[in-house]
Amino acid sequence: MNRTFIICKPDAVERGLVGQILSRFETKGFSIVAAELRTLDADTLARHYEEHVGKGFYDDLVAFMSR
Repeated sequence: MNRTFIICKPDAVERGLVGQILSRFETKGFSIVAAELRTLDADTLARHYEEHVGKGFYDDLVAFMSR
């Protein structure tokens, strides 16, 4: 079985779209086996977006994703 990671960006959460986003995956035949709602800190985001550290957009990306 393959697994994938889905992240809903903060603006989608603020707009109440999480249910619709997950439903689209389920409609395509994916099963949601775990879900977690949390705000990510800078250290976690640094690990997730490691390839972008030092790029011009990185600070804005971390600020957006940690709001």
